[in-house]
Parts: sequence; C-alpha cells; structure tokens
Amino acid sequence: MKLFDTHAHCDDLRIQNEFEGGTEGYILYQLDNGVANIVNIGTNLDNSRVSIDLAKRITQVYATCGIHPYDIRFYNDVDTALASLKAMLAEEKVVALGEIGLDYHYEDSDFQKQMVFFVKQMELAGELNIPVVIHDRDAHGDTMDVIRRFPEVTGIFHSFSGSAEMANELIERGWYISFSGPITYKNAKKPKEACKICPLDRILIETDAPYLPPTPYRGQMNHPHYVVRTAEEIAGIHGISVDEVAEITYENAKKVYRIRD
Repeated sequence: MKLFDTHAHCDDLRIQNEFEGGTEGYILYQLDNGVANIVNIGTNLDNSRVSIDLAKRITQVYATCGIHPYDIRFYNDVDTALASLKAMLAEEKVVALGEIGLDYHYEDSDFQKQMVFFVKQMELAGELNIPVVIHDRDAHGDTMDVIRRFPEVTGIFHSFSGSAEMANELIERGWYISFSGPITYKNAKKPKEACKICPLDRILIETDAPYLPPTPYRGQMNHPHYVVRTAEEIAGIHGISVDEVAEITYENAKKVYRIRD
C-alpha cells in the first residue's frame, strides 16, 4: 500500500526539537513507516527554501512555496515578496504555490493585508500556470469569492472544513479536496458529508503534520505515517477498502501536483 501525504510541515520546530535525527532523519523515518511520498509545504519565503532543499535531497519528497495568511506579518511589500517567491517556484521539484489563502480565526489579524497577499499570489499562479494549495479557516465566503475571480487557477483545498455544497462547487470548477485528521473525529459532520459527495478521483489525503492529529492521537503531535487513519475513514465513508483509497489518492496526488514517474 502506497500512501501519499500531500500536505505536511516536516521542518516544523517541534519536530526538530523532538526528533534526534533532525528534519531529514525524521522524513526518512516516515518513509520507512508506511508513507511513500510527502509534499513539504512552505508558508513563508524562509521555510519554502527549506522545503526545496529537502525535496532536492530526498527523492520521495516534493515542495511547495507560498506565503500563508499567518506569515504575511513578515513582509511589508507584497511585490518584493512575490518577486522572491516567483524565483523559488521555478526550482526543481516545486509542485505548487502554497499554502495561501485566508484565516479569520484570530480577530487581531490584518484581514485586508491577507486579502492582498492572497489575490496577488492567485494572480502569480495564473501567470505561471501552477496549482495552488489553499488554506481556508473561518473564511469560506471570502475565499470562494476569490476562487471565482480566478477560474483559470485550480489546485487543492487543504484540510477541507467547508460544506458539501462548497465541495461540490469546487469540484465542478476543477479543484481537489484534501482531508486530514479532523475527518476522523466523531463530531466532524461537515467534512464527512463533504467527503461522501466527493468523487473518488478528486479526493486527497494529508496529515498537516505536526498539526491536526487523527483519532486516536488527538492532543499529541501529528506525523505523516498517521495519514493511514484518514485513508481508513474515507474508506468507511465510501464503502471501499483502504488499499483502494491509498491507490486512488496516490494517483490523484500525482495528477494534481503534475508529478511524473
């Protein structure tokens, strides 16, 4: 069984502090424990560069580069930041622009600045014809408004938390829906409903490690090899085997990220 963790943050400081082998050793451990491939996600210019370096050193790892709505605070000038980002996106084994989007969870965030960075990065994705990885937390309406402005840009809605209706619109627009640990929670009504209506050829699995651990690991640090728990949940929702989910989502990941064997 080949499992593709399409969204992880293996360079996170918590992992570096807890795993003696460092980031590279940690990834190799995951690859030895049931994970075939990992996409390490960038959230700012610094860790996007780290992701690129990891992807170059480890065959089974790919990178994304982007500026997360939390990390816009590091940059005062959007055009200067995007010029650096554009250069990174041309690097070998960079498979998407992300993660980008909107996060309205914390009231002290600069929502206007988030929108500027989100729109500018969507424009860049359209210019470069590259898929994007979307972060959408408590911002479904505004996120969808931006998506509708850029019909030529598609990619992945990561750790999907929206409604079945929202998932259906995204699928019709050519997007992939990625599910993470929370779909295994008993009270995860919306993700389960969204998963149920998603065609199997548009579903991805991820961990968002070290965040969002699945049941029975809630309250602990998440790891890429826990992605099998999400695959098991999806198998139950769709009434198929875990092996089938693994095979289908593996091929979906290769397709959306434009990865060739």
